[in-house]
Amino acid sequence: MSQYTKSALEQQLKTPTKMPVGWPWRLLIFSTIILGTATISYFGITLGYKPYLNSQISVLDSKINDLSKTIGNDQQKNLITTYSQLVNIQNLLDSHTVTSKLFDLLEKNTLTQVYYVSLDLSLLEKRLKIDGSAPSYDILSQQLEVLRKTPNIERVIVNDSKIIDDGTVRFSIQLIFKPELVK
Repeated sequence: MSQYTKSALEQQLKTPTKMPVGWPWRLLIFSTIILGTATISYFGITLGYKPYLNSQISVLDSKINDLSKTIGNDQQKNLITTYSQLVNIQNLLDSHTVTSKLFDLLEKNTLTQVYYVSLDLSLLEKRLKIDGSAPSYDILSQQLEVLRKTPNIERVIVNDSKIIDDGTVRFSIQLIFKPELVK
C-alpha cells in the first residue's frame, strides 16, 4: 500500500503526540517549592512561635499568681460578690418593663379635647383600659382613628360610650399594644 492511499485521519492517528518537554518539570518544581514552604512554615510555628507563646503564657500566669497573693481571700470574695450583684442588677434592668413609653405614646396621640379619667394597665395581656370623656361622638371617633393608626397599637376596642347630662361623651376603650412598646 502506498503512502497516498492512506487517509489523512489514519496518518494523524499514527503520529505520536508529544508533550512539551518543560511542562512536567515546571510542575514538579512548583509543587516542591509549595511543599517546602509549607514544611518550613510548620516547623517555624512549631519550633519558634509555639515556645514563644508558651513563655508569654507562663509570664502572665506568674503575674496573676503574684497579683492574687497581694489581694487577700476576703477581698477576693468581696470582689466576686460585688461583681455577681452587678451582673444580677444588669440582668434585672435588661428584663425590666418600661411603661413610660406607653404614657409618652398616649400623650402624643391624644386630641386636646379628650380627657382621660382612669387607666388600667395589664402587662400580661398587653392591654390598657382607658376611661375618659370627649365633647362629642365626632371628637371621640377622631380620637379612636388616631389611636388605630398608631404603629405600636395593634387594636382599639370600644367597650362603652354614652352621652351624659352636660352633653359630653363618656367612653371606655381598650388598647391592645405590641410587646415592644414596654421593653
